[in-house]
Amino acid sequence: MRFCPRDGTLMVPHKKDGVTVLKCPKCGYEVKLSEKAKEAYRQRAEVAEEKKRGVMVAEERRPEYDQEEMEELRRQLLENLQEAERETD
Repeated sequence: MRFCPRDGTLMVPHKKDGVTVLKCPKCGYEVKLSEKAKEAYRQRAEVAEEKKRGVMVAEERRPEYDQEEMEELRRQLLENLQEAERETD
C-alpha cells in the first residue's frame, strides 16, 4: 500500500499507456509501479477475485423438542394469547 505524498489518500493501481501506475483518486498524483510492487498488487487482486466467487450455503436448523417441551410451549402460547385478548377488551 502506498499513500499519496500530497494529500495522504490511498493510491490505487491504474493502467496508463500500457504501464501500471499508482494514482491518487483524489488529486491525480501518479507514480510508476515497480515490478516487485506490481506483483504484490496482482496477487492481492487474485485473492480478492477468489473470495468473490465463493458460495455461501445457509442451512436452516430447527430446534428439536420432545413431547413434554411441545406441550409447555403450547401452554405458554395459549396463555399469551389469552392475556393479549384480555388487554384488547
